Amino acid sequence: MPEPRRKTPAPGPFPPFGADPRVFPKEALALALALGLPAPVQKALEALCPRIPWERLAPQLRALCSAQQAPGAQRALAASLAPLEDGSGLAQLAAYLAAAAGTREICRAAGVDETVFADTMRCFPRFLSETHANTGQWRFDRAFWTWRQTACRLFRLGTLEFEYRAAGDAPPPGLAGGDAVLSVHIPSDACLTGGALADSYARMRRFFAEEGAAFCTQGAPKAVVCSTWLLSPALTPLLTARSGIRRFASDYELYETDPDDPGFYHWLFGGQAPVGALPGKTSLQRAVKDLLAGGGRLGAARGVLRPEAGKGKDMVK
Repeated sequence: MPEPRRKTPAPGPFPPFGADPRVFPKEALALALALGLPAPVQKALEALCPRIPWERLAPQLRALCSAQQAPGAQRALAASLAPLEDGSGLAQLAAYLAAAAGTREICRAAGVDETVFADTMRCFPRFLSETHANTGQWRFDRAFWTWRQTACRLFRLGTLEFEYRAAGDAPPPGLAGGDAVLSVHIPSDACLTGGALADSYARMRRFFAEEGAAFCTQGAPKAVVCSTWLLSPALTPLLTARSGIRRFASDYELYETDPDDPGFYHWLFGGQAPVGALPGKTSLQRAVKDLLAGGGRLGAARGVLRPEAGKGKDMVK
């Protein structure tokens, strides 16, 4: 990826966000409504907001808008709010929605389009619906993850999400663990048609070369990487030629596989269980069940986005 046109880093969220903690519940409920959170969740938030000690928690909410401080703030908030929520996580959800008002101000200062902010924050209703489908309860169990959205570290650009981070302990060939990369995430509602994928990669390249450059605090990303069960080489023979998953995987050059990674159980079956107890409602579920029953393994793999993916240029310098 060519060196982006650098902008002055986006300013912190204050002022106006957080100058008066009394605005926090108003901001939380307004965003819950704008994002279309399920009615039972909105009702629960309305009951919880008056009980949350907003002024005492204000520093932690502000920290959720900082990529450096957000992980610690998430843990502190979880401990502070646990007595209010009976394991539902909904008080934490209220805190995240309030913090997102600060995220909006940071995005506006960097020139990020409001639709990008809204698309990114729609992770909240999506996560709630996913958990409800699996458990029958309206619970927020992704606080460990969504600080990435409030801290402007992860953005949804079209059908895919892109997270700016260090390559970490499994960097692609030629890169070190401290090198910056973009990590691709596939939302559960992603559309994996060729057009949607090409559009998403094109948006990614433009965004991180322009307004998104303000959030590339460790320099321009040197690669676009993905780690997922969707890249497992054991999956390819189970898919039709027209499969969206196969189309997505074809854009990546694999550099590491882990046949024992169990992550696919959650995303494909809703949880891990003995093979005979796994659901077989879809053709893919049935195919993977047959694979497992025969002693095969699925696992996951890591890959680097190919230069030609989405008609864009190679992100690896």
